[in-house]
Amino acid sequence: MDAPEEDLDIKLQKISSDLIADFDKSLPHFLRKPDGAVRSRVRTRETERLISALTRRHSPSRTATLRSDLLMPLPRAICRLVYTFCKIRGEKVVVRFLSNEAKYLEVLLSALEEAERNQGVEAGGWTWEERYVVLLWLSHLLLAPFDLASISSQEVEEEDLVAVEGLRWPGGLPSITTRLLPVAIKYLASPGKERDASKVLLVRISMRRDMQGLGVLEALVNWALVALKPREGVERTPYHYIGVLSFLAGILVSSADTSDMDRYLPSIFNTVHGIAAEEDKVGTMMSSALARKTMIKVLRAMAVLVLRNEQDMAGMELVETTIGFLLESLADNDTPVRFAASKALSIITLKLDTEMASQVVEAVLESLNKNVLHARNPEDPSAAPKKDLSMVDSLEWHGLMLTLSHLLYRRSPPAENLAAIVHALLMGLSFERRSTSGSSTGANVRDAACFGIWSLARRYTTPELLAVPTASLTTGHHRLGSSILQIIATDLVCAACLDPSGNIRRGSSAALQELIGRHSDIVEKGIWVVQTVDYHAVALRSRAVQDVAFGVTKLAGQYGEAILDALLGWRGVGDVDAASRRNAGASYGMIAAELASTAKDPLQSLTQSASLVLDRIKALENRQVEERHGLFFSFAAVLDALPAAAGSRRDSTLEMFVQLSLDSLSVILKDCDTKTYRKPELIAESASQLIIASFPALQASTSATADLLPGHSLKSKSGPDLAKLVESVDVRSEKLSTIIALIGSNLQKWLVWPDLDIIEAASEAAVVLMMFCTNAERDEAIGKWAEASRARQASKTRTTSGHFSALAAVYPLASALALDDQSIICGAIMERWRTDKETDTRACILQSLMGSELLRQNMYIFIDIVVEGLEDYTTTARGDVGSNVRYHAIRVTKSLWEAWGPENEGPPVVSGLFLRILLLAAEKLDRVRAQAQAALAVVLKPTQAAALQRSTFSSKSYFLFLLDLLQEDWLHPAIDEVKTDPAKWMAVLMSGLVSSADTGNEELVISTRAALCDFCERSAANTDAVCGALARNLRAWQGIDRVLVPTLEVVAFLFHVGIFQQCSTANYKSLCLQVQKACYKTGNVRKIEACIRVYGAIAELGRGGAAAAAPPAGNGSDPRKEEEGVREARARLGALMFHPLAAGQGCGC
Repeated sequence: MDAPEEDLDIKLQKISSDLIADFDKSLPHFLRKPDGAVRSRVRTRETERLISALTRRHSPSRTATLRSDLLMPLPRAICRLVYTFCKIRGEKVVVRFLSNEAKYLEVLLSALEEAERNQGVEAGGWTWEERYVVLLWLSHLLLAPFDLASISSQEVEEEDLVAVEGLRWPGGLPSITTRLLPVAIKYLASPGKERDASKVLLVRISMRRDMQGLGVLEALVNWALVALKPREGVERTPYHYIGVLSFLAGILVSSADTSDMDRYLPSIFNTVHGIAAEEDKVGTMMSSALARKTMIKVLRAMAVLVLRNEQDMAGMELVETTIGFLLESLADNDTPVRFAASKALSIITLKLDTEMASQVVEAVLESLNKNVLHARNPEDPSAAPKKDLSMVDSLEWHGLMLTLSHLLYRRSPPAENLAAIVHALLMGLSFERRSTSGSSTGANVRDAACFGIWSLARRYTTPELLAVPTASLTTGHHRLGSSILQIIATDLVCAACLDPSGNIRRGSSAALQELIGRHSDIVEKGIWVVQTVDYHAVALRSRAVQDVAFGVTKLAGQYGEAILDALLGWRGVGDVDAASRRNAGASYGMIAAELASTAKDPLQSLTQSASLVLDRIKALENRQVEERHGLFFSFAAVLDALPAAAGSRRDSTLEMFVQLSLDSLSVILKDCDTKTYRKPELIAESASQLIIASFPALQASTSATADLLPGHSLKSKSGPDLAKLVESVDVRSEKLSTIIALIGSNLQKWLVWPDLDIIEAASEAAVVLMMFCTNAERDEAIGKWAEASRARQASKTRTTSGHFSALAAVYPLASALALDDQSIICGAIMERWRTDKETDTRACILQSLMGSELLRQNMYIFIDIVVEGLEDYTTTARGDVGSNVRYHAIRVTKSLWEAWGPENEGPPVVSGLFLRILLLAAEKLDRVRAQAQAALAVVLKPTQAAALQRSTFSSKSYFLFLLDLLQEDWLHPAIDEVKTDPAKWMAVLMSGLVSSADTGNEELVISTRAALCDFCERSAANTDAVCGALARNLRAWQGIDRVLVPTLEVVAFLFHVGIFQQCSTANYKSLCLQVQKACYKTGNVRKIEACIRVYGAIAELGRGGAAAAAPPAGNGSDPRKEEEGVREARARLGALMFHPLAAGQGCGC
């Protein structure tokens, strides 16, 4: 879970001033006409634009199916904008900007009643945004400081009162109240935002002092209690109960500082708690998470009201029952309910006396210990047992952790009880559980733990925290004698570097900053740790696991030791993501090497790090393939650090490390050879990397004087250097012979996997194998791989792709040792290319040749392969599958150009690939065009290469650059000879560019055609070059619709914009003949349409007005030839009238 490099909130902050300025500028014109009059209707599209400017969500606008939908009434548009402001800033803030003049009260109420009578938007009714804003405004107007009876302008008789089920109307109510209550109660059951506004409106009415005197509060409370009780035969939606409960919660919260609701508390509690106790009878209500959350708010408000005064037995029973219910709700399946329950518990606990508050904290801690198992280490029975959390309920733990966090935030627990709380928070910080589907269910717990640690650091003083005992908190990765603050900081560093969730990493970073900032000079290297484990630095997981973890290790070793221990757990080698396990393995090696570099004995430290990994490997079950994959990478990373740690040492410590490594490698390779794992591709990749990394250990076992080298360095060494390393091998022990045999046996199985990661790793491992083989063994292995390369695999899941790469990888060594395998390798690859036309196979062959010594030394042999690859346009039911071959052929060409270098003049055959790359740099496929752009930059002068790479490969400037390349002196001199035939250059470029100008995506077509027009308008010579190339391509590409049809379309386009008519060399009659050949006996409708467009453009030249107004026509100054072309075009158009498709024959017409 990697966060983007630049967060959206940062981008929004940068452009917020522009957005507000644009909104302010647009609003007056939106509301008023140019003469200043207020508009009655506004454009729907403009309303959507203003809303989009506020929310920055480019959601699709409402589809306008009728002409009337294009406009909307101004009040409706204003209400939508006001609602948007409420959504962004909150209704409590926005409502303060509404007018509070009481004269609008009856006006708004009358308008609302009128809209109620006209149900439906088409009949003049209101949308939900209008109802929401008006109800909200009415609730704001009810803050008027004088009686509603003095505002009401009419009287309502008792018989005219609207009947509301369960509501007994008090007598003497003013008309405003009798009109507002039915509307508010109606929308209290709405599923939309009107429910929130109605709740506020009802609370305002009921809590007014004049309305309480008339009995409105009592009537509404009694109505709410009746409405909550289910009735037989009456179906009610969950929104009905949510609205009623929210109303009760609202009036209870509003009366927190008064005694208005005290007499209603027992009846409300009995009703609400009774509903929760009889869950089966009120399934509709309890099935809604929002209803349960609102019910918790009601119970919380009642408990707070009871605790405000001295409690009697009934009050204490109410509080205790509420606390018990909240503790049960902490395990609710829905997160909002757990949030509400934890917050309610913390608020209630804050109001309790010290003894009772301690009991609540103890109850939470006891729940955390429920279903926690204690597992002893079978290898060390005397060690303290470790806690096993596999049986706990992750949802309940989330609720409990949230409760502890909220309690700490309000400083409810006394400082004496912090030891158990801190221990629970640290367990929560590393908590992880996975569902049966494999998804994580522990992220919520860790997030709550981050909040708890942040609250702990913020609310408690340094002496209070330092007084917390640490005996039960120090584990294997904590140093003895560490303070509680250091222990917490170390665990936060691990979480910030390694946690899979970006929110947890950032939350841990924020908590760490709060901890170190509030309690300075306690944590080791505190300020530097905060700067390294930065909030933004940990956003990208790969950077956090490697760069940040390595940086904090360099500050203090204890952080690195803790991270090493965590990397061997679920946050590192046990991660479900393969890429994350690779990063974890690389990080393990980097940190182990850094710790070794600061240790007294680097090799001893490295041996300990390797032993930790090997012990974990031995304890694995066969089914734990993912963990094995990660541990192999970790062991490989440790072996990579051997050359730096050993230096020039040749002592017993090095010998012990080498023997440990070789023994473990032998066991691992034997298991890989004899056992069948669940995901063999993961084992193949990681074990191959382990073989590569084992090179320095193998080297140390065979030579006592050679300088140890990392295994990955072999890839960059030349053949003679590899030959010298082979000659340095003095003796080969029996153990080494066994390992070499196991490597060869495993590679023969791994090289058939099609995955690129496995191919790359296995081919590098093949080089390590060759380094320690005898000449006979080398010949035998290369012969087997060559034979496998020639044969085609019948299975789709097994290929010979790896054998190509392995042969290319070992070729430098074979050529340096003057083995006979050189011709065998080249012959096997060439034979497979000739006999196998599958694009996947050809792409693999080209991929194996890219950047290899095999290609550079045998360029004249393989150049035909590269040329064929650049021209592979194989199309199947899957589409243009040949594009993958072209893509890899471009990469091979780029590697050839880079190998020869700008200062060397390569063979002419290398420069002969330029025009093919130029064609591909202009073609329609983005992937191919982007790679060709990078290859093209290699043969340009440095300034022009930088300019080309700055242009995006789909921009107008990019295609103009390609068109200008012929005329400008931008090419390297070694390639400059390709300009000797400008006509051929332009024809090749046009054959690629027409595909982008016709069949590419819309933006690509626009930019390509714009570049083509600009280029032609610069000079008549450019126009002649482009039009002449297109005319020649019509002749050269007859029968190949891939180029022919786009060429016809571009010719028609150039006629349409008046460019082709300016060509001084155009022969319209010849052009018509080429178009006729293209159209002859074809069933391609698109080609026929393109031909018709070209014929029509030429025929248009013969019209009276057009001929006189046209610029100097083609065919030089001979109007007779132009007339012949026009007649030919008209004749061809007439003939096409009898085409079978035009006549409706054969097409079902």
